[in-house]
Amino acid sequence: MSDANAQQPLADAGPRERFRNEWRSNFAVSANAGSGKTTAISERLAAMAMSPEAAVMLPKTAVVTYTKKAAQQIGERARAVLLRRLAEGRAKPPAEPSNGNDLSDAAQPEASPYPNQSGQAALNHLERAFFGTIHGFCLTLAKRHGQALGVNLNPEVVSDGDAACWEEFVEQDPMRFDALSAEQLRAFLRHMPLTSIFGLAGKITASVAKELRARKPAGLPPGPDARALDEIMELSTRAGKSTDALRRNQQNAVEWSRRFREEKTFLPFISPEGSAANIKEHYAQFFVPMKSWLAAASATLAAELSERYRNWRFERGVQTFADQVETALAVLHNEAFLDKIRAEGWRVILDEAQDTDPMQFAVLVEIARPPGAALGTWPDARAGKSGPAPRPGHFCMVGDGQQAIYGSRADVRNFTRHLAAFERGDGGEKLEFSVTFRTPRRAIALFNEAFPGAFGKGNDFNYGLPPAEGAEPPLLQVPYQPLIPGPSNAEGAACRIELSLPSDNRLSVEHWMQLEALQLAAFFKARGPAGVGAKEWGDVCLLAPANPWLVTVGKILKESGLKVALQARRNRCGDNPVYAWMTGLLAVICDPDNAFEWFGVLREVFGVSDALLAAEIREPELDALGKGGRNWLWETPEEHPRPLRDALETMRPFVLRANDGGLPLARFAEELARACKIEERALAISPGGELADELHRLLANAAALGLEGAGPREWLAHLLDGLDEQRPTGKAERDAINLVTSHSSKGLEWDVVIPLGFWRPQQKPPVPGMQLVPEVPGVGPVVYFDTASMPEDMRVSRDREAKREQARLLYVTLTRAKKRLVIPWGGGGFGKAGNGASFADIFGRVDLIEALPLCESEAEIADAAGVAQEGGADEVSSPSGNGTPPLLAQAELPPLPARVLPHQLAHFDAVRGALHEATADDLRPARDGDEAIEYGLWWHGVMESLPWDADDVVLSAYFEKSLEAARERCGEAGLARGREELERFQAGETLRELREPRWTREAELPIFAPANEAGDTWVDGIMDMVIHDAAANEARVVDWKTNRRRAGESDDALLARLADEYAPQLRAYGRCVTGFFPKARVRLFVYSSAAGKVIEIAGE
Repeated sequence: MSDANAQQPLADAGPRERFRNEWRSNFAVSANAGSGKTTAISERLAAMAMSPEAAVMLPKTAVVTYTKKAAQQIGERARAVLLRRLAEGRAKPPAEPSNGNDLSDAAQPEASPYPNQSGQAALNHLERAFFGTIHGFCLTLAKRHGQALGVNLNPEVVSDGDAACWEEFVEQDPMRFDALSAEQLRAFLRHMPLTSIFGLAGKITASVAKELRARKPAGLPPGPDARALDEIMELSTRAGKSTDALRRNQQNAVEWSRRFREEKTFLPFISPEGSAANIKEHYAQFFVPMKSWLAAASATLAAELSERYRNWRFERGVQTFADQVETALAVLHNEAFLDKIRAEGWRVILDEAQDTDPMQFAVLVEIARPPGAALGTWPDARAGKSGPAPRPGHFCMVGDGQQAIYGSRADVRNFTRHLAAFERGDGGEKLEFSVTFRTPRRAIALFNEAFPGAFGKGNDFNYGLPPAEGAEPPLLQVPYQPLIPGPSNAEGAACRIELSLPSDNRLSVEHWMQLEALQLAAFFKARGPAGVGAKEWGDVCLLAPANPWLVTVGKILKESGLKVALQARRNRCGDNPVYAWMTGLLAVICDPDNAFEWFGVLREVFGVSDALLAAEIREPELDALGKGGRNWLWETPEEHPRPLRDALETMRPFVLRANDGGLPLARFAEELARACKIEERALAISPGGELADELHRLLANAAALGLEGAGPREWLAHLLDGLDEQRPTGKAERDAINLVTSHSSKGLEWDVVIPLGFWRPQQKPPVPGMQLVPEVPGVGPVVYFDTASMPEDMRVSRDREAKREQARLLYVTLTRAKKRLVIPWGGGGFGKAGNGASFADIFGRVDLIEALPLCESEAEIADAAGVAQEGGADEVSSPSGNGTPPLLAQAELPPLPARVLPHQLAHFDAVRGALHEATADDLRPARDGDEAIEYGLWWHGVMESLPWDADDVVLSAYFEKSLEAARERCGEAGLARGREELERFQAGETLRELREPRWTREAELPIFAPANEAGDTWVDGIMDMVIHDAAANEARVVDWKTNRRRAGESDDALLARLADEYAPQLRAYGRCVTGFFPKARVRLFVYSSAAGKVIEIAGE
């Protein structure tokens, strides 16, 4: 790109300047892919920070988006922009121009005579703005204004589909229902298990639940359709197997109808055999009345269960992300609170507006409207019907309808409704950012020729159904906004790799996918990254709409000798080694007497062996530690041998400085990471730099927290809160081809992008079970028995919407390339037709694809990428080793063994999770008010510190003292339960046997040991109790379980259930203990506090 082009003004410079400088105006920005919307928001915030009104505006400015990472990036970018402007001497710009014209350089003010003072003030103002997720902002509103409504001010936040939370609720709920009559409930359970409503109950919002409960079914099930049964009996077919199958189908239908009338036993639905005489359609009609009634009953029951689940969470201080939004809405429905919040003058800047659901939009819009405005009255497209819009300068949104690909959580029509309001001047103005700074010019030319048709009127799927007979169908697809290249965009290329047809094309879809992968592998091996216009494989990304496609392709590429990086979009923070290391280090710094945390840090960060740690711990009895005993002597490290001594000497200065308020957190964090060699360790595991990038992110995060006055303890709390958050993966290795799903690629970019399976039809399989449609026009939320039970026009409408979203996903997929788009294509004959549409079908202009130049054209490659080809892949130079320790060049690290936590081998053990089983990357905070987990923690604490060798008097006194702790921790109910179960324990044989003097006992024993002979899997966790009799050469493992018994469950049944659930976990323990005592007899026991007995689990 020439310097002349680079210096040209942007084609959309006017809208960008207006968005940056007119902070007293509301704007809806429609921003193309790669158009720099984050920078634009940052520029606006920087301008606000330097304005005379900054001190008033920014403390009540909320910059919200869907992910914490995106919000953090906006905040960091805004600070960088502000610092750059301050450095340029623009600390005090003139008042905002009233006519919206651009500010020329001549109009800029002189540099402030007090740049440091003004600059610091501007930075301080910017720091006071809210940067976070929509859910987080809703929680902030609820905390500030919801106390009078009983809102929990410090809730524990779990994901909307948190399995452990749901299972705990289900285990404790009595499962009694009063929304239906007893007779209706019996009728429902005759045909459906209660578990069939669980999926619905977990996702119904409070407002939907209220509506569904109000529409309970009338009477009892009407029975199957008698007319449909008559039609079934009249069916006939030609002689043969189909005749026999039809006869059996007829008999089964008659028998089902008889059993429904004459019996009361469980009667599940039946499916027809074969498909002769359209029997499937007839059977479907036969069951329509039954399924309609059962769907309505399911909706009522699920709504009731959903409300109980919501109340259960509320009582325990637990909130899902949806709860946070609903809580904020509940606050806004109180007129006094609503006007109070509006009077505060909040200004909202909403990023990724196309991914914001209607409830979230409602919260953000309503707080920006003037006091007194009625809820839900803006926007309204009907003339004269729209209520007051958000106040000028108080609401801006930025988004791109073309990238609305998350229909399961957001409604793009809600986004376009708000966008249309701004376009007609209702509430503000619409601006367009059409210039993309990413996409190469040749790809832009291809898109601008093809996408207007894909998004336009020529495709039926872009229309909705006519609202009435004879009416025009509405065009529901978002319009395509032509891309304009930025001045510095590469000329780049859009080309294709020609796929050859096989001699026998009678292949399955999967075999066609394998054939494409084999041909790509051969192409890559022969030509190397230069063959597709890249310098190294890490610059190349293969995208596909579905993860299984990537698995197929990745397997074949690896078998061909190519290195691949199959990247998952989201990984749990706690599963990232660097995140876990830093969290563990801070944990021991802030709590240096925590033996558990020290064990993990010394072992995992510093590589101290378990044997040395076990030999050197000063107080092996953990009850002594609980009374103030000392473990490893961090204050006097010289008392320990190396390498333990070295590790403690490294940590000692940081422990001593943990409470030093005079040290900036940024400096503390950097010195800690450097002293513990975290970056070197990260590069040793991941030479590509992914883990090192995570360290840099954490250090930047610490610096940001430090600016707010935080110290090491606050940083630790922040990391602990984020353990279960999901983050996208970082940069892959430089010599590996990236494999990413199209959905996960949103917001990312690579030099070269290759879409896979362009020919392959896409159709999601029908979702099984009851189907909730949140909004049926004129009706409201409706539950259908299954997808097939939906009306035909609804199925058509949903299929069209799926194709519209597929077109937007295609747009996202193709606009990730910075230099070259490469499409593997074998013509119309390549691939297998099937249900659904392919990307090629959606793209439409196959002629444009076939006209693309071939990638094997050497002249075209040199022209587009400037990469010289000097041979095959073997001659491509390897990536530089900048920052790589010398040891990596000497030997290749062996593969790390798989790590398994004991509770992963069984059903989730909430108490074990709350006890912080395994290392710091698996911490699971206990829930305030959660009696079941609190009681389990109390019981484990009692057993951990129990004086087994004391006499009966001391033991009884210990139990009485423990019961006082039960009252404090679990309330009166926990006290009563604890007394009952401790009395049962004292009276039983288990306590007597465990107190026998022959035993050596270890409570809460940490393990990290091979789980199999191969050594490729290691168990990492804590055993509740291990006892050993050296004389008898016998060892026992005892696992404490405080699970409640189910209704009507006997002791034997309870013990059998626990044995079944936890046998894999105990056997994993047993394998480890066998390693400790190779020739000993190892026995495994589960103790139930509810039964007061143990059950032995057979070993392997």
